[in-house]
Amino acid sequence: MEFLSPVWPAAAAVRPPNKRLQGIQGARIALVDDNLDTAFTTHLEALLTERAGAKVRRLVKPSGTAPSPRELIEEAAAGTDAAVVGIGL
Repeated sequence: MEFLSPVWPAAAAVRPPNKRLQGIQGARIALVDDNLDTAFTTHLEALLTERAGAKVRRLVKPSGTAPSPRELIEEAAAGTDAAVVGIGL
């Protein structure tokens, strides 16, 4: 016999929102490169470092058309203040 419950599963624990950056001067930013438009990503990296004074760590996806592997997302989140992911051109 199978029982069906009309109740939704319990919601996951609510995480407090991350603190919003006040500016990117000196911020540590992960830039996830989808490897589809390297010239654009290189230019964005230069703008973030030279004009905005951010410290950029560039991470390259193994396949530009596939979702980012969990390990890459975790690496982007570790030790950074913000991340640029999913640039659509």
